[in-house]
Amino acid sequence: MDIVQPVVKRTIAGWKDAVINIAVRFEYVDWNKGQFIDTGSNIGDHLWSIMPAVSFRPNSQSVLRLNYRIQKQTDVLGNPPSNTAGFNFGLSTYF
Repeated sequence: MDIVQPVVKRTIAGWKDAVINIAVRFEYVDWNKGQFIDTGSNIGDHLWSIMPAVSFRPNSQSVLRLNYRIQKQTDVLGNPPSNTAGFNFGLSTYF
């Protein structure tokens, strides 16, 4: 699920109708649903993450976005999750 909310819409640095958004993305993936046949224990290998972001859209066809991702992922055996976090910067254009 990705939620994006515009917070500022005005002329910014010469771009008319530029928009600054805040966003948050929630992710959950379970790669192996069910149980092992031999042991009956649950199959792990799932992850979840939350990713708050700030984006700048100078026009309707371009986006600059800064994300901070917090992620936890278990392995197939269901061991305690590994924790990952970090920044990501992206540039998107639509044509």
